[in-house]
Amino acid sequence: MKRVPWVVGGLILIMGYNAALGALAYWQRRDIIDESLKDAVVVADILVREVEASLDRIDRTLSGLTEVLRAYPSAIDVHDPFTHRLLLRRHAITPSLAALFLIGGDGRLRNASLTDKVSEIDVSGEDYFAFHVANVDDEFFIGAVTTNRLDKSWVIPVSRAMRDSFGQLTGVVAATITTDSIDQMIHSHQLSEGFAVTITQRDAGMIGCLGFARCWGEGAPQRSGEGLAESGGGGEEADYLANGPGVGAFLRGSTYGVEVTVQASDRTLLQPWREKLAFIMVLQVLGTLGLGFGITSLYYQTHHRRLSLLDLENANASLESKVAERTRQLAEGEERMRGFIMAARDAVVIIDQKGIISEFNPSATELFGYDAEEVRGQSVNMLMPTTYARDHDGHLKKGKPSGQRAVGRGREMIGRRKNGSEFPIELTVGTQSFEGTRVHVGVIRDITERKATEETLRRLANTDGLTGVLNRRSFTEESELLLSLANRHGRPLAALIVDADHFKRVNDTYGHEAGDTVLKALTREIDGVLRKTDLLGRIGGEEFGVLLPETDSVGAHELAWRVVRTIRAMEVPLSDGDRLSVTVSVGVGYRSAEATTLDMILREADKALYAAKHGGRDRVVGFEAS
Repeated sequence: MKRVPWVVGGLILIMGYNAALGALAYWQRRDIIDESLKDAVVVADILVREVEASLDRIDRTLSGLTEVLRAYPSAIDVHDPFTHRLLLRRHAITPSLAALFLIGGDGRLRNASLTDKVSEIDVSGEDYFAFHVANVDDEFFIGAVTTNRLDKSWVIPVSRAMRDSFGQLTGVVAATITTDSIDQMIHSHQLSEGFAVTITQRDAGMIGCLGFARCWGEGAPQRSGEGLAESGGGGEEADYLANGPGVGAFLRGSTYGVEVTVQASDRTLLQPWREKLAFIMVLQVLGTLGLGFGITSLYYQTHHRRLSLLDLENANASLESKVAERTRQLAEGEERMRGFIMAARDAVVIIDQKGIISEFNPSATELFGYDAEEVRGQSVNMLMPTTYARDHDGHLKKGKPSGQRAVGRGREMIGRRKNGSEFPIELTVGTQSFEGTRVHVGVIRDITERKATEETLRRLANTDGLTGVLNRRSFTEESELLLSLANRHGRPLAALIVDADHFKRVNDTYGHEAGDTVLKALTREIDGVLRKTDLLGRIGGEEFGVLLPETDSVGAHELAWRVVRTIRAMEVPLSDGDRLSVTVSVGVGYRSAEATTLDMILREADKALYAAKHGGRDRVVGFEAS
C-alpha cells in the first residue's frame, strides 16, 4: 500500500509535465501573435504621425508661398526672378519635394523651382487645378500618385490656391512629393518578414506600400474595408490586405485623413513556431520516459535516505547553536550598517531585488521630500519619472550577488521629488547578498549645479562672450557644413567680411568700454539685416564673418550694401551721453570653380575687404579674379 501514493504522484507529475509543455507551445504561439500585433499597432501609429507631419510641413510651405505671392500679385503674371528664387529656396529646405510650381489663374505654368526658364504649359486640365476652380474654401489638395513629366518617376501632386479679395482664383501653388520619401518612412521601421503595409490618403488612393510587387496602377494591393473603424482598429485574424489572414492594425490620421494598414501573415509569422512543435513532441516522449524512470529510482533511494536523516538530526542539534550565534552577529552588523547609512551625507536608498524600498536615510528625505515611513514598502519607481523607471527595472535584472559587481557606477539620470518636480541626479548602485537574498544599495547625489555649469561652459565654447554670436571656431564649423551642401548640389554661396572702420581710433578716443558698446551695436544691426538662413560670427577683434547660402554675387552685393547703409545710419549712445557714428567696409567672396573651400572664399573676401579699405572705406568691394 505504501507504493500507491508514489504511483498516483508519478502519474500526476507526468500529466503535469505534458500539460506544461502544451502550455509552453501555446504561450509561445501567443507571444508571437501578441508581439506581432503590438508591432503592427505601434508601426501604424508612428507611420500615421510621420506621414501627417510630412504633409503638414509641405502644407505650411505652400501656405507660406501663397501668403508671400499674394502680397506681390505681379509676380504671378511674369517669369519673375524673385518668384523663382522664392520657389527655389522653399524647395531646398523641403527635401521630400520633387519640385515646386506656380500656375496662373488661367491655368498656365508661370514659374518653377527646377528651372528659371519655363514654357507656359496649359495645366488647367490637371486634377489639382480643376479642384481649386470647383472649391472656393482653399483646401489643401492631395492628388493620386502619377508620373513626373520630366523623369517619369512616381510623385504625389499637392497644391493650394491663391485668391484675391473678391474670392477669384488668381493662381495655384503646386508641388510634387517624391514617393521615395514615403517608402523611406516605411522601410525605416525594419519590419520582420511577413509584414505588409499600405498607406492611402482619403480619396487619392495608395501613396505607399511594403510587401507587394506594385503600390499603384494595375496589380496594386486592395484593402478590405471589413472591420476598419473610423478612428482605428486592429486585432487577430484580420484580413485587411491580400497577404492575410493574420494580425493587423488600421489607423486614420485626424488632419489629412492618412490611412495606414499594417498586417502580418500568420503563415509566415508562425512558421518558426511550427518547426519547434516536433521538438516539443520529442521532449514529451523522452520526458515521460525519464520521469517514470526517475520516480522509480527515487522511491528506492528514499528508504536509504531515511536512515541518513537520523544521522543528520544529531548533526543539526550541534549546528543550531552555531546558527544562533551567526544570527546575532548578522543582527549586530545590520545595526552598524543602518547607523552608517543614517549618518551619511549623501542620500542612501536600499531596495530588494523586486525594487521595494527597505531603508531611506535622512539625507534622502531632505533630497526627495518624503519621510522614511512614506516610502518603506513602496516601489523605488516613485522616485523617478516613468521613462527612467522602466530603464531602472532592466538594470535591476542585471545585478549579481557579489560585492564586487555594481548595477551602475556614477550613472546620471532624473529624480522626482514628492512635489512632482524633476532634477538631475548621479546614482551609484551596489549589489550585495544578505541572508540569501540580494539587496541593492543606491547612493544618490543632486547634480543640478554641475549640470548648469556644464551647460554654461558648452554655451561659452560656441559663442563669442561679448557679442553673443558664433565665435570663430563655431562659425567655421557651421560654414563648412553649408559649403559642402552647396558644393554637392552646385548651389550659389557667398561670404562677407565686415570690418569696422577706424575702430582703433574709437578705443583710443573713447576707451575700450565704448569700443565694446560699438561692437555690440554692430552685431545687433548686422543681424537685423541678415536672413534666418544666414550665418553671423565674430572672427576677429572688430571683424565679422557672414555666410550667405543660396546667394549669388548680385544678391550678396545687395545685402552687403544694406549692411553698410544700416551701419552708416546708426548712432551708438555712450555712457557719458555722447552719440558715436561708425562705418564699416565689406569684402565679398563667392563659391566658384576656383574657390571651393571655405579658406579660399574667405581669402577672396579678405582681399576684397583690403581693396575696400584702400578705396576710401564705408563701401562694398567684391572679389574679382585677376
